[in-house]
Amino acid sequence: MRRSCAPLGVLLLVILALPANAEAPAQPGAASAPGASLVVDGALPSDAIGFQRAAADWSVPPSGQLQSDRAFPGFVGPISNPVLSKDPRSLTEARFMFVNDSIPPDHPLRGGNFQVIGLQVRVALTDRLSLTVDKGVYAWIHPGSGPEQDGFINIAAGLKYLLVRDVENQFLWSAGFMYEPQTGEGSVFQNQGHGVMTAFTTAGKQLADYYHVLGTFGYQFPLDSNQNSSFFYTSLHLDRQVCGWLYPLIELNWFHYAAGGDRGLPPALGEGDGLLNLGTSGVAGNDLVTLAAGLKAVVSEHLETGVAWEFPISNRKDLIDNRLTFELILRY
Repeated sequence: MRRSCAPLGVLLLVILALPANAEAPAQPGAASAPGASLVVDGALPSDAIGFQRAAADWSVPPSGQLQSDRAFPGFVGPISNPVLSKDPRSLTEARFMFVNDSIPPDHPLRGGNFQVIGLQVRVALTDRLSLTVDKGVYAWIHPGSGPEQDGFINIAAGLKYLLVRDVENQFLWSAGFMYEPQTGEGSVFQNQGHGVMTAFTTAGKQLADYYHVLGTFGYQFPLDSNQNSSFFYTSLHLDRQVCGWLYPLIELNWFHYAAGGDRGLPPALGEGDGLLNLGTSGVAGNDLVTLAAGLKAVVSEHLETGVAWEFPISNRKDLIDNRLTFELILRY
């Protein structure tokens, strides 16, 4: 199966635009699905109706304690906007990520870059309720002008509840919240105010057997409006499943700042697009829009990896000239 993917040197958008009437891909974990009578040599039937029947056999919620919901085998989660963009599924997993961000040369920091390394943990407490710890990271800042700094970024944790779980139509809809106490270090612009809250909703849908659309909409606001900013955000994800395990993808992220903080930070400094909340003054009404292109690989039902390159498409760039994000997911 994987040898047939060797010639995949075509452009990302061309792959995403391929017609969906080719042979249906094998789904991860298909051989162990309850609909085993529909499985031949570890692959699902080649017709779309067969896949939907097999997926319907998985409509029973997971019976194992803390086990991930595998009734949506064609889905992969978002990769850019790594803290605020959510996967609607109920999953138990550890996600390791590395972010390398280049700062625009006309920024007050005079260019440079910063790196973030972190661990995110999600636990499916029930078939619908999940615990999420999506911001436990360490950062290094290397400005073009000024001293290098490093330190821990705030931890953020919350709950997510699956409102709609439609296996037959491969559709999910979840909602949740996240609280970020000021546990980080001032050397990386953290540990001010009394924390921030994020309320969000996220949904996912499979289209034409091969395509998957995910969307997250949320609002982040501070408990101390003088210290942090508030903003709305939207993250959209589109992927196409190729050869059953490879996923070219594109993602769009939009941030609209409703209010800034009052810490004396100049508007030119910008905000932190979810990784940070600087509380910059004068950002109300500003918009930051980024586009990401990437690739994910589902190595097995327990292992997933991916990479994405992200860049701003709005006039405002804030701290992003371009950004590379890597992830490695271990899933139960």
